[in-house]
Amino acid sequence: MRVIIIQTEEESAQTLHNLFVQRGDLVEIVLLARDFRHKFDENHYDLAVIDLHLPEKDLFQLLKYLRKKHPETLLIITNKYPDLERELEVKDYGVEWFLRAPFNKVWLEKTLTRIEDVLDSAKDAQAAFPKVRIPIQFKIVFPFLILALILAIGAGFLISRVTLESIEDRFINNLIEVGHLTASWVVEEENRRLESLRALAYTEGIVEAIRARDAEVLRELLVGEAINRGEEAIEILDNQGITLVSVRHRPGGGREVYDYTKGDTSFADQEFVQRVLYQQVDDLGDKYGGLVRGSWGDYFYVAGPIYDGEDQLVGVILVGRSVSTLADETRKALLGEEDTFAHITIYDIYGVPIASTFTQPSEQLLLGIDLADEILARQRKESRLRPLHLANVDYREIVGVWEVRGGYDLGLLGASLAENFLVNPSQITQLQIFVLATLGLLFIMLIGYLLARSITTPLSEVVGAASKVSQGNWDTTVEISGNDELAFLGSAFNYMVANLQEGEIYRDLLGRSVTPQIREQLRQGLSSGELKLEGQNTVATVIITDIRSFTTVSENQTPTTILSWLNQYYGELVPVIASHGGVTHEFTGDSLMAFFGILPASLAPSESAYQACRAATDMIRVIELMNTSRQELGEPPLITGIGINTGMVAAGGMGSADRLHYAVIGDTVNATARLEGLTKEIGQTSAIISEETFEALGDRQGEFKIVSMGTRIVKGKAESINIFRLISLE
Repeated sequence: MRVIIIQTEEESAQTLHNLFVQRGDLVEIVLLARDFRHKFDENHYDLAVIDLHLPEKDLFQLLKYLRKKHPETLLIITNKYPDLERELEVKDYGVEWFLRAPFNKVWLEKTLTRIEDVLDSAKDAQAAFPKVRIPIQFKIVFPFLILALILAIGAGFLISRVTLESIEDRFINNLIEVGHLTASWVVEEENRRLESLRALAYTEGIVEAIRARDAEVLRELLVGEAINRGEEAIEILDNQGITLVSVRHRPGGGREVYDYTKGDTSFADQEFVQRVLYQQVDDLGDKYGGLVRGSWGDYFYVAGPIYDGEDQLVGVILVGRSVSTLADETRKALLGEEDTFAHITIYDIYGVPIASTFTQPSEQLLLGIDLADEILARQRKESRLRPLHLANVDYREIVGVWEVRGGYDLGLLGASLAENFLVNPSQITQLQIFVLATLGLLFIMLIGYLLARSITTPLSEVVGAASKVSQGNWDTTVEISGNDELAFLGSAFNYMVANLQEGEIYRDLLGRSVTPQIREQLRQGLSSGELKLEGQNTVATVIITDIRSFTTVSENQTPTTILSWLNQYYGELVPVIASHGGVTHEFTGDSLMAFFGILPASLAPSESAYQACRAATDMIRVIELMNTSRQELGEPPLITGIGINTGMVAAGGMGSADRLHYAVIGDTVNATARLEGLTKEIGQTSAIISEETFEALGDRQGEFKIVSMGTRIVKGKAESINIFRLISLE
């Protein structure tokens, strides 16, 4: 299976990871619930193992997402401590299976086995229903499809007269090509900055001037190159990132008019400048691009190092161009190559426009952070098209990522084309389409009404029958006819009523403590007649537990508190018994009785004794963990004695004709109660097994630590009996 593990603690996640890997599954771990969406978008998982203790918002968003987008993924909820309220809430999302700590191979396999059994039972039930040969969806869709086809042919004929579709395609292709050219031109602009940077970095005398911090000499060295190369900004920084001289073209000034400053520290904090200062080198070298939004304007810079003759970094050189100039020059380049009136807009990474060839206010061009994030996330797959309406003109804009050397994202690039050359259908054509579509829709509505009546009539019969069942009339059935989903629904309804009738018997027999697979096997046994309820003698293993001095512990507590303690206590023990194939027979105050080897099928004494002993050792571990939590909360521990005995019992239905209870009685049960009482000698949560259980274990005795406690005389026994203390080896 492909398994994803979503946990809050790395230790738990790693434990579960190892258990699934041992099974041969493919496993991934996610420790932050907010990272789950892209995982499921990129992969298919058969099973998700989710921590119950995730933050509430993350947990329920995750469950809602999985049920809606990936309903085929099975869910297991893990928990390290009981949280009944949270468990009930997650069940509302269709969660059925839980795995409680400590996580081990046995418990995991049992949980997966239960899932497989339930799925197999669902498949068996599905097989009992009639096969759908002519789906009702086909019956509805086919005539609608014919009508829609006729309508589409007529509308297509009219639309094809103005070739709107082909014009639209050409427009989109043209816009995409403009987007490609825009991105290419920006790359060329970056390369031109690189050429200027390389030439300036090796200008004679520049290293000496930087060492001498002589701003005047640097200015004289740079200004000529700036004019000749048409560069708008050249910055020389020392090896601390502070400008020794800045040569910047004055906005609106002549070609040779530059301003000069020095001592600016704002470049030192720029990430791309820091890469140069730290002499980082990537696959493309030691030069990096970046966007600087300073008081002198928004500029795109390329930065590179200046080394002396001994390859020691003496400073950094930046060659830049204003973003507004970049947008204007890109548009001019497109006019020259494509003869198209495209507009260019440059955005920051948050979708805010910082330069545009449009004259409209920037608020009308705003992309927004959500759309910007989407474009950045999908930049390797596609660009984004969006409509614009500016100055009473409709445009469409293609927006991609502005990426510089090294793969760093500076912002977004948008190229827009006007839609005014698209041919619109004439008014007459629009009227023809409207009339034809209206007539077609009216005809389809009439057909739909007649079809709906043919469907709702049998459904009304099912609704009426369901109403009778809700009032307690279990003999209600519906008449089945046909071979479509309505026939399937009628069969499913009859099957459900039959199961509800059997369910009443199951609840009287065993309550809610029986596992789903046991219920299903009981159902099969009742149906086949192989399960006898009138009473039978069989060899089984019985467990009886009792909380030590519970009366004393609870005498100062309110009844509500006592009931809460017992529900928590039994809520931990009953799943352990069920996980080992046991049936919880009854609760008597603070005492519990369970049996192994009778239901759902008879087991050999060796098997029932082994399952009971495994259950007992797990119960001791669960009780000790629960007592640790109780003591941390200031509550008294629930010290428990466990007695285990194997022998002949009488099992069967007991009671009256209208009230039947499944009972297990006999001397074996009485002796088990006596064994449980002997645990008082140990003084802590512990288990004692009889000699019969010890011998029934046979070769499996080595899986436990079993200590002889000698012989004891117990009430009801003329002779002393051998007893043993059961301790787990784990």
